[in-house]
Amino acid sequence: MKTVVKKKSDIPNNESLMSLCAGLDLYRARNRILRFYPHLEEKDIDVTYVDENTRRFTVLKCTYDIREGKVRIVAVSGNPVRHLPSNYQGDGFLCNFLMIFQHVFNDTTIKLDNMHEYFRPMECPTSFLPVLADWFGVRLDTLGGEKEVRLFLQYAIPLYRYRGTLIGLRLHLTIVTGICPEILEGEIPYSTIEILEGSSVESDLVEIGPEESCFTVFFPIFRSKFDDALMQRLSIIIQEEKPVHTRCYLSFMKPERKSRKVTTIVSETIIGADGGINF
Repeated sequence: MKTVVKKKSDIPNNESLMSLCAGLDLYRARNRILRFYPHLEEKDIDVTYVDENTRRFTVLKCTYDIREGKVRIVAVSGNPVRHLPSNYQGDGFLCNFLMIFQHVFNDTTIKLDNMHEYFRPMECPTSFLPVLADWFGVRLDTLGGEKEVRLFLQYAIPLYRYRGTLIGLRLHLTIVTGICPEILEGEIPYSTIEILEGSSVESDLVEIGPEESCFTVFFPIFRSKFDDALMQRLSIIIQEEKPVHTRCYLSFMKPERKSRKVTTIVSETIIGADGGINF
């Protein structure tokens, strides 16, 4: 998995870029940079090709230009001049001129050579994730960040086999929150008061149904660990993924309550004029 840069102001250093990209294929190196440094975009990566006797598109050098805020990559690519007669191959101007057309050709070649990677959620470009999500009918706004989106799409097909079941709901919530909840079937997270038909009250104080038609999703953490945005996403996921005939409740660990100091007043207790209590 990727290492997330916490602040957009973090500047990649040349040593980390070299260890990250050197020797890799240009397509994979570019995707790694975009994952490790989310504040960068594809337009912030400039590629220069050199003619070397090495595997095509291998990254030789990777540096960061602080002044322009761009990552500069040097990769291997054959020059079309090698297909011309030998008396033309030593012409420096012609070599550089033909390399312009080779650069444009390489951009198309890289996309075609790695087309299969577009259908792998863990490897595809970030811009292609909404397309995959649309194919599976996934709402991206309920999943959270890019890591959760890629992980969910990676397991979308096996997850859909269990859609509408408690197993599928637990897996879905685990991917979104990173915490595996406990599913308590036939239980609700609070005590109920049922008023019988013969009483003078017209309806139940707390509406309850059959035990088999309700369940509780219990997270073994405190409620304060989840922000309001995540709680809203969880509510949407539960409503969409739970079995239709059931009702679901969310439950969290209860914080410990501190016991209050109890003062017992008996007949021998004397209350002073200043409000104090003497024993």
